[in-house]
Amino acid sequence: MNPVTLLLAILGLTGFALGAVLTATGPLEMGVIIMGLGLVFQTISLVRIKRAKQRDGSNAGG
Repeated sequence: MNPVTLLLAILGLTGFALGAVLTATGPLEMGVIIMGLGLVFQTISLVRIKRAKQRDGSNAGG
């Protein structure tokens, strides 16, 4: 797996968890924004993983 993809996935999980904690304990708006950013990072990493799998599959048949 590409290190950038792994970093995006870790940022997504960490951001979502931090946002959930902030929403429960402190400023609601900031927590929701950080949770949203975490979801964006997760989506980007999943798209990158899907593209990498498609690329590997097309090379295997060649």
